[in-house]
Amino acid sequence: MTDYEARVAGEPIDTGIGWQIDWLDRVEGVARVTSPDGESHLVVVEGRDQEWWVTIRGRRIGVEVRSWRERVLAAAETASKAAGGPITVAATLPGLVVAITVSIGEEVEEGASLLTIEAMKMQNEVRAPRAGRISDISVSVGQAVATGTALVRLE
Repeated sequence: MTDYEARVAGEPIDTGIGWQIDWLDRVEGVARVTSPDGESHLVVVEGRDQEWWVTIRGRRIGVEVRSWRERVLAAAETASKAAGGPITVAATLPGLVVAITVSIGEEVEEGASLLTIEAMKMQNEVRAPRAGRISDISVSVGQAVATGTALVRLE
């Protein structure tokens, strides 16, 4: 599996094996790409995070770029939304629980903040993957957690 996946209009694309890119101005995002058969084109690349735009031969193309971790999290989110039963929300990274924003029995909407984990001096908010009722909170503030540790059970 490659580190990154590129999609155009929601469909995965071949990331250009055999193509060469020569940056003419990285700050401005200007490069020359050369195909395996030697044909070359100037391109302008702009964007950040997952949303990018590539302009080539007068055509501006939206490209979504996701890392391996982002793809795994998106697949897990899709799977949890499809399931109708109880789910356990687990830590996706190791860290320290610094805040719990829900209580047992509370009804939450999809995307609601459940708790915050601090990792490498960054605070990462854990959100509800779908609407439901909090049936269990398996951690407490100040507790160190490892990747995969059960945090909250949602019914």
